[in-house]
Amino acid sequence: MTDGESATATTGAPISARGGRVVFRARRPAALVIPLAVVTEVGGVLCLLNGATIGWFICASPLVALVTTGLILRPTLELTRDGLVQRQYPFSTLTRWEVIEAVGLTRAGNRHVLGYRLIAGVPAPRRQPAAALLRAAQRPFDGGYFVDSLAGDPEAILATVEAYRVSAEMRSALPPARR
Repeated sequence: MTDGESATATTGAPISARGGRVVFRARRPAALVIPLAVVTEVGGVLCLLNGATIGWFICASPLVALVTTGLILRPTLELTRDGLVQRQYPFSTLTRWEVIEAVGLTRAGNRHVLGYRLIAGVPAPRRQPAAALLRAAQRPFDGGYFVDSLAGDPEAILATVEAYRVSAEMRSALPPARR
């Protein structure tokens, strides 16, 4: 076990460490998705029982939707050698480790945000919905990620990100960012 794996293992954050990558995935909204899928499946079965061939398409639609949202459209926060990469289709943003002065948890509106403060003079990345929310709530961060939508404890995610931010040795074990 490497130093990076032991640090993330002790924080308790649910991560995917496949291929040396550290990835925090978004939760699936099961309380919303499952009831809608069940209703759609019942409708598809009723159509099939009445002889309508469209019932096959109705039965397949929840599976197609779950695969699409689970694999393609599911946002992630990835720790790489170069920095933090937020992947959300169709955009990915990279915030380099060298420009991050501090990270912390804050509440902006009704959301929990893993915020970061940049070194003075560094412009904030574009396409940061959390940045606008943080400015509106007058929080001392330049940008961030909605940590309440990620699977796992926000404190554990913060501890993992902070451990990698301060340790160049841990970051060097990560793969480079790919966009």
